[in-house]
Amino acid sequence: MALSSVLFLLLPTFSDADSIVNLETTVVSANRTEQSIENTTVSIDVLPQRLLTSKSNSRIEQVIQMSPGVTIQDGQANIRSGSGWSLGAGSRVLLLVDDLPVLSPDAGGAIWNAMPMEAIEQIEIVKGAASSLYGSSALNGVIHLRTWEPSDEMRIRVNTMTEIYDQAKINSLNWSNQVRVQGAIRFAYSDSRGENNKHGWVFHGQALNDQGFQYLVGDESIRVHGKYRYKPSNNFEIGINANVWSSDRSSSLIWEDFRFGYTPLDSSATVTQSNLGSINGYLKIRNGRLLQTIRSRWLGFQNISGLDTNNYDNSANTGHLEYLLQLFQNKNWTYTSGLLISSNSMESPLFSGSHSSGNQAIFFQMNGNFKKFDFTGGARWENYGIDGLQSNKPVFRFGGHYQFLKGTHFRTSFAQGYRFPSVAEMYSSSSAGELKVFPNPNIRPESGWTGEVGFKQLYKFRNLLKGYLDVAFFQTRFNEMMEFTFGKWDSVPNATLSNYGFTSLNVGPTRIMGIETILANEINFMGFKIQSFISHTYSNPISINPDVVYQYDVDGEEMSYTSTSLDPSRKMLKYRYRNIIKGDMEMIWKNFSVGLSLRYNSFMENIDAIFTDPLISIYVPGVQDSRYYMNNGDLFFDIRAQYRINKDWKAQIGILNLMNRLSSPRPALLSKPRSFMFQISYELN
Repeated sequence: MALSSVLFLLLPTFSDADSIVNLETTVVSANRTEQSIENTTVSIDVLPQRLLTSKSNSRIEQVIQMSPGVTIQDGQANIRSGSGWSLGAGSRVLLLVDDLPVLSPDAGGAIWNAMPMEAIEQIEIVKGAASSLYGSSALNGVIHLRTWEPSDEMRIRVNTMTEIYDQAKINSLNWSNQVRVQGAIRFAYSDSRGENNKHGWVFHGQALNDQGFQYLVGDESIRVHGKYRYKPSNNFEIGINANVWSSDRSSSLIWEDFRFGYTPLDSSATVTQSNLGSINGYLKIRNGRLLQTIRSRWLGFQNISGLDTNNYDNSANTGHLEYLLQLFQNKNWTYTSGLLISSNSMESPLFSGSHSSGNQAIFFQMNGNFKKFDFTGGARWENYGIDGLQSNKPVFRFGGHYQFLKGTHFRTSFAQGYRFPSVAEMYSSSSAGELKVFPNPNIRPESGWTGEVGFKQLYKFRNLLKGYLDVAFFQTRFNEMMEFTFGKWDSVPNATLSNYGFTSLNVGPTRIMGIETILANEINFMGFKIQSFISHTYSNPISINPDVVYQYDVDGEEMSYTSTSLDPSRKMLKYRYRNIIKGDMEMIWKNFSVGLSLRYNSFMENIDAIFTDPLISIYVPGVQDSRYYMNNGDLFFDIRAQYRINKDWKAQIGILNLMNRLSSPRPALLSKPRSFMFQISYELN
């Protein structure tokens, strides 16, 4: 018997869809068509519905952070060190909900609390450049939230959650002796009616009240989503979706001091009322092997300032229209082509008036699927303009997958990407206390590419053990990389801190090389099921030309990677982690389950040097102290337990940040302390 048959005895259906060990899982994000995850040419992670419902997390970004190599820094998604800290503007990771982009039209960032956590079927995370498929903002990858479709039978989920914030270990951080809590109620309902269930619908939503762990910082929000589908046959389908979200929240950019890290600078928070509404429509017509899809969206977004001293009201509207033509020539070849048109308009004193932007694209891709070999090739041309300033870019991608032995998969890919600057990066002018954000209308688009070679080995031993080992070597290059950089950008007489702040700059070419390893297992023994995974992502993100001057500040001082970095000795880019470790283990026995999660980020080696400047330290104190106190990296453990009362009801408890450790994901901000979670859930079908 061949060695591969002895060591890797595989079954056609390796694992169920809700297992952490996601083999034989179907994904759509890699090529815009369904395929097995093992046959993709790029690294793609899948977070199944079971993981979302079993973990004791109140927000969807906390669950996404469990994906290997993925971090969320102050609301900004980062895959394999592809991004640093950018004040929530200009994401390099495109966020999709059911194939449509949902980044905010003004800042180009993710509004996580508006995302439908209660009705997500699975989350797909594509790692590396994906602009040839999805356009601008997919320079570092894609996070795709796939929500419920109308079900053949009635499906209901209701969940209530309470999170209680604990006191921090450092007494000076505890500004209140009162218990601070966060509570939410979520619901989701799906059903179909009529002949062949041709009428289908989904309704879901959430109400959230978060008192917050920081002084004066909290969030109250409500959102409702609705989806209707008419599908009289497999050849015709039309649908409309709508959602609204409203939030009253307060936030803080800078702390008072490290010793008082949960108190905002000058004990003042930014108060904002936000409203969002969208209407989406789609039409699918199949004629033999030809499938035509039209998707459209209108989205309106509004922020209303709660402070009289700093008016940052803004409103934005976006329209999106996409046509997709797919030819399934035979079982081996699929051709996909499409057109896209989108437009945005926004107005705000924050952006010095009104602005408009437009986007047009044409793309093509071909996929070959053979017995042991898969091939992907594609191209996209995109034109983007803001206020009449035009820029266009062609990008290409190629990839291959080969099943070498039974259960042994090799993949390789090369993909180009690009990102046009958001309106916020070009025109934003705001402040937090005396600290400011300055506009840069001359910033240029960034582009780059990702290359990867990967290996996945599936294995199984009888009915006791199954799992996989995945290893990926990756390299990413960015040209004209955009980074928010702290410096002196104004020269107001007799002013101190108000002359300093952030602005978005092109910092030159950069390179990221690394390796990512994932090991996932499922053990079944004497009625116990143990599911686990552990991952390690090592990356080396560096500046290629660290001494090249890319900007001069208002005093004429040279700005380069070396001159602006706190530690330029290893050329490491700012606000990155060299090592990221993720792990999760869950043991299930009858109606009980217990789980343990871990997250580790190595010490953030490099930040903007000016944060430790003696003058700036007077107004933004404690950054150097926090780096000295937390110089061993960030290690967090979460534990959880679940009891299924009957087939419909279950109760969950959890402790997040079990050891009550502190971390600083970026200067002048502390992560939340330990918290205790309680959930009651009702599920039908």
